[in-house]
Amino acid sequence: MRQWKRLRSLAILPLVLFLSASATLAQTAQVGTLAGEVKDQSGALLPGVSVVAQNQEKGFSRTEVTDAQGRFRFPVMPPGVYSITATLGGFQPVTLPNNLVETERTTNVAVGLSIESVSTEVTVTGEAPIVDATNTVVQSRMRSEDYQKLPIGRSYLTVIGQAPGVVGTTNVNSHGALTADNQYLMDGVDTTDTTTGTFGSNLNYESIQEVSVYTSGVSAEYGRAVGAIVNVVTKSGTNKPEGGFKYIFSNDDWNAQNTATNQVNGASLERVKFDQINPVYSLFGGGPIWKDHAWFYGTYEKQENTTPRTQTPGQVVEEYQQTTESPFWTVRFTGQLASNHNVWVKFTDSPTNGFVNNYWGAATPSAELFALTFQDQGADHWATQYSGVLGNSWTAEAMFASYSSFIDVYPFSNSPLDNGAPHFNQADNKYYNGATFDGRVERPRKQAILAASYYRTLGGNAHNFKFGYDWQGLESSNDFRYPNNQLFTDLAFNQVTRQVTPFGRQDFDSGASTSSGDIHAFYVRDKFEVGRRLFFEAGFRFERQTGSSDIGTTTVDTNTLSPRLSGSYDIAGTGKSLIVGSYGRFYQSIIQTFSDEFSAVPQQANYNNYRWDGTQYVFTGRVEVGGSGFDPNLDLKPTHVNEATIGFQQQLGRNMGAGVRYIHRTWGNLIDDVLTFDADDNIVRTVQNYEPAERSYRGVEFTFERRLSNNWFTSASYTYAKTEGNHFATVFSALGDFVNERCITTVDPGIGTNGIVPCGDVNDGPRAFGLPANDRPHNVKLSGTYTRRFGRVGLTGGAVAQAVSKATTSKQRQVTVLFPGTTISSGQPYTYFYESRGADRIDGTLYTFDASFEATFYTVRDIQVGFKSEIFELFNPQKQGAINNTAWCESTASAACQTARANYGTATVRASFQNPRSYRFSAIVRF
Repeated sequence: MRQWKRLRSLAILPLVLFLSASATLAQTAQVGTLAGEVKDQSGALLPGVSVVAQNQEKGFSRTEVTDAQGRFRFPVMPPGVYSITATLGGFQPVTLPNNLVETERTTNVAVGLSIESVSTEVTVTGEAPIVDATNTVVQSRMRSEDYQKLPIGRSYLTVIGQAPGVVGTTNVNSHGALTADNQYLMDGVDTTDTTTGTFGSNLNYESIQEVSVYTSGVSAEYGRAVGAIVNVVTKSGTNKPEGGFKYIFSNDDWNAQNTATNQVNGASLERVKFDQINPVYSLFGGGPIWKDHAWFYGTYEKQENTTPRTQTPGQVVEEYQQTTESPFWTVRFTGQLASNHNVWVKFTDSPTNGFVNNYWGAATPSAELFALTFQDQGADHWATQYSGVLGNSWTAEAMFASYSSFIDVYPFSNSPLDNGAPHFNQADNKYYNGATFDGRVERPRKQAILAASYYRTLGGNAHNFKFGYDWQGLESSNDFRYPNNQLFTDLAFNQVTRQVTPFGRQDFDSGASTSSGDIHAFYVRDKFEVGRRLFFEAGFRFERQTGSSDIGTTTVDTNTLSPRLSGSYDIAGTGKSLIVGSYGRFYQSIIQTFSDEFSAVPQQANYNNYRWDGTQYVFTGRVEVGGSGFDPNLDLKPTHVNEATIGFQQQLGRNMGAGVRYIHRTWGNLIDDVLTFDADDNIVRTVQNYEPAERSYRGVEFTFERRLSNNWFTSASYTYAKTEGNHFATVFSALGDFVNERCITTVDPGIGTNGIVPCGDVNDGPRAFGLPANDRPHNVKLSGTYTRRFGRVGLTGGAVAQAVSKATTSKQRQVTVLFPGTTISSGQPYTYFYESRGADRIDGTLYTFDASFEATFYTVRDIQVGFKSEIFELFNPQKQGAINNTAWCESTASAACQTARANYGTATVRASFQNPRSYRFSAIVRF
């Protein structure tokens, strides 16, 4: 029977290799390392010791023998808790349980053996890696055992917000990077949106095992991002059947009332509460398929969520609600093919329907319901991965995955005026009458990845060489437009009468468009020791990126080489006190939005421009940025970041650690387009690595962590930082546009000469340089839980707190470019800053405090029945966090300018203030 099982395992292996041979994970296989050394009572290293590592949850085990220096190493170990058993003739065997292995970290275990004739007491505490000399990346890691007890949103995206150096949640800013500069991995599968560079997929909350956020100092195994790298690891099942059901519910009627007022007219921003349960039904479970060899874990969750009423900031305030429905499911199968070979396959689907968005933005918002956009979205992916040990010196990892997302967008409602086309009102910098989008996009990504590691001792020092190949095939399929394919610009728009004072109109082309791209990456890195205290990781990453437009025109053709170096020095020789540092160059992929700009049928880009002459709209020119009218620049280099860090890390006992790290980052080769007029007054657009574009980040982070100890979990950080520059756009900005032309505003004659100002002063001068809205000089984060069991009753308390500087803002006014030598506007809009960008900041500090309490009753066979309550914004501060009026005037001659000056910096809708206190409850059954 034993031989049959072995033959069955070996028969499966070729199939697995066939499925994943064209791929593997060059960046994050879901494995870690368990290592250590064995000594006798005198401290002498013991070679030839048999060391067995057994997974305490799944039952499989692996065996190694210590080398001449008494060391052992178990590479490519699936995450989990392991026991270590060491045996050697003449010595008493010893077993050390509860050693935690996490992805991409090394858990070091010190094993001591005593001779058989000596009776000694062995303390079995196990190890958890807080400080790791072999991995000096700046990272934050949270396991389900921790975050499930915290009062946070039920998404890995809210867990990301707990990481130091990160501003916001969902699409975050990390260490000065943009929201489009991050990378989102699920079990190593890149789920980043191919077009926007933002997050592309949700996931069942109950299926997550851990969330890791890497923000600086990452190795050559990673590429395609200069912001945070988020890696979500899903649960895989164990030998013990487990599962449960949760019913999570909330009701707006239970929450506190809005206490803020409209800062312009003093009107109350109280909402009309609605008495409706918002339910989440969550079913989850897993267990063995074949004990010690194969396991499964699956989840299904359905969310129904209706938000409180939201107000539009128009001339007449209108209220609306958003109701979304999200049926998510995930299933994962994991197998131990042989003692050194692991494989898994996973499927997931995550649609959400019913979003309501203000896509016009905060500075120029949707002023009424007609200008809002409905959105349905979703994503699905499947992946398979193999990892294994091949002989004494080699390991291999392989993965293939397919991921795809879609977005359907359509108007909130249709206005009869101009068939629902949007109108921009220059008088108040707001949009009326029409939505931003109407159509559909699809964004698939295929991935094939391969990696191998080679272990070798050279000159008495251990080396771990790793080689990897990573292929990504991308597409961006777009078919969306403005309603009626038109956009109007008005000097005035009356929301009640629908009467307008016309200024201009743009008639856009339409049609579907699909661009594509490929990324091929190769990397080599070596982790090695120099003596007993100095550890280095050195490597480089080569990437080749190509892209083409919807008609096959080459848009991107570039090669990059990224050197990486990091190191640590063990001050005391104990592995607990480390000086760490890193230097590297990181390249940001050129996202598909860039290739879409060269489409023969670009979306909302090519248009005929018209100007109102007093009686009718008169054609003034053609703006064409797609097809033959806009040529790609194949000499472009992707934007890169040069980064240096230095810091100190200290492990305090087994389960606590503290550190401080300085991070310095500067951007280079920022890509932008530059717009000019030709001799016939047509707009000419060129793309280049714009030399005057700049951005930098400097920050110091202090961190503290305590986990898995005496029922406590605590994570705390303080970040002091500054981000500044003149380029904060995802693809193209206003920088460098029409610098030799003149711009005009008809509202503020105090700008320049009667409202006419050099466009260079608008788009390329000192006013364009400064602080972005996401700059946060001070950011304190704290989260923690405490669990205590009293007989059959378990009690858990949790808290999440944050104090952060408020956003920057700028006095501004929209201006338009004049045709050369005339006073005729081209209709090309830009933002004029009266002072440097971000010169103002909203007064005060935003602070939040959320709390939770869970009581669990353990019934027969430890089946748990529990109830959890969560309170968000416990102290109900409701402070202002955003502004709705950014317009300003130098002149005070007109009523419009007097109003702009009086209203600048004010908030007029509920969304500009912190949410009021709210509650969420959960009924829980677990086994």
